Amino acid sequence: MKTAMQEMFEELYAYSFEIPIGLLAKCEELIEKEKEQIVNAYKEGCSDSILDESTDEERAKEYYNETYTKPDRV
Repeated sequence: MKTAMQEMFEELYAYSFEIPIGLLAKCEELIEKEKEQIVNAYKEGCSDSILDESTDEERAKEYYNETYTKPDRV
């Protein structure tokens, strides 16, 4: 599953010869911001007092990568 920003970036990148490079850079910046928001929301939703913050961070990034960076499954 891709986020909306990831889909938009791919579409813009496909037509990059017509799109200002600054817009592509802004999309990459927004994708990173979106990733941080997803990771933080996951950490807040799954926080438990047993795990330390670094473990929560690793688990949250693993969740993001598995959910949003794998190709869509049919």
